[in-house]
Amino acid sequence: MLVHARDPFTTSSTSRSPSGLPTAVGVAAVTVLTSLPVFLPGAANGLISAECGWSSARMGAILAVYWLSSLSGAFVSKRAALPPVVERTLAVALGATCLGLLCAAAAPAVGLWLSSAAGGFSYGYTQPHTNALLMRRCTARLRAFAFGLKQAAVPAATLLASVAMPMLAGPVGWRPVFAGTAVLCGLAALLLARTVARGDRSAATQRVRGPALRGDVFLLALSGAGFFGAMVGNGLGGFLVLSLTDRGASLSVAGLVATAGAALNIAVRLIAGWLIGRVPQAAWVALTGMFATGAVGTALLAHGPLALAAVGALLAYGGGWGWAGLLHYVIGLPYAGREQRATAYSQMGVSLGAATGPMACGLLFTVNSAAAWLVLTAAGVAAMTCALIARRRGVRARHGDVRRGATTRT
Repeated sequence: MLVHARDPFTTSSTSRSPSGLPTAVGVAAVTVLTSLPVFLPGAANGLISAECGWSSARMGAILAVYWLSSLSGAFVSKRAALPPVVERTLAVALGATCLGLLCAAAAPAVGLWLSSAAGGFSYGYTQPHTNALLMRRCTARLRAFAFGLKQAAVPAATLLASVAMPMLAGPVGWRPVFAGTAVLCGLAALLLARTVARGDRSAATQRVRGPALRGDVFLLALSGAGFFGAMVGNGLGGFLVLSLTDRGASLSVAGLVATAGAALNIAVRLIAGWLIGRVPQAAWVALTGMFATGAVGTALLAHGPLALAAVGALLAYGGGWGWAGLLHYVIGLPYAGREQRATAYSQMGVSLGAATGPMACGLLFTVNSAAAWLVLTAAGVAAMTCALIARRRGVRARHGDVRRGATTRT
């Protein structure tokens, strides 16, 4: 829920803890709500296809529209200035998500496309804004955990959609579930709009001058890491159950493995953020280690018996999709005052990879399922390589600054 004391985003010392934890909780709630336009259709895929007579390819295209719209939203955010009151932007985004979900419930033939487009754009546009909020309003010790909490909201939204759809869609149908979710988004938008209307200027975001922001090697390498890493994560989310059932697992067993993997993914994102908050120098080791672990997991999914594939699924979920919070955290750190624009680069990479991974897996699974997992293994290795390049580039840049400073002093 967005309600936390007076205002989940306020910076007033009288209404929030000094750490900025209420900001992190509010951001996580917004992330859950703006993620649901892609996860609800995925969970209701069978029901929607049966009612509308759609093929799985058409539903896959609707989900791809969400991530491509998210890419465009992140691109626009990269070029936009951070507003003085970010809550106003978040309220508009939640309102757009609400309208999209209502259209999907009322007229799915058109509304599902509109919901994916509006929801995806809202998600991609607001992600860099909320990254900037976390960087500026959370203490250094809490910051990495706040990013982990925010990114844990994404698999949490997957679990919520997967649980709510079977429980509620059976008695009432999938349309009321969409409409109920739209109401939640609308209420959250009204809450944030009310916060802005109160004139609570403590919610304003300070404008901070930072270094010039260019598409340099550091930014591009971490954007590439997000692209390849998202290919793994979203390909895994879309095709793990199918792969396990093809190997002989029952649907209940395959679903249990996928649920355990999603729960592990949430735990990894939270624990990694908590750990890096206390041992900041471990951030790069953790990031590259996650990509490597995910590559091992998808390699096990490509070959081996069913039990080994289940272990691979957990490794792939925990490592191959547990990196998201750390990625946005490390890309925002060097750009004080420009966190929004810096993390827009990584968000564009993530959004493009999220659309590309499932599409590539869908094509490859029709030929050879093992080939799909091998491609995702290669993507995991590529993500790790990009992270190593970014780390080396960051070290060189810091050393260069030290040398220039020494020259200036002499």
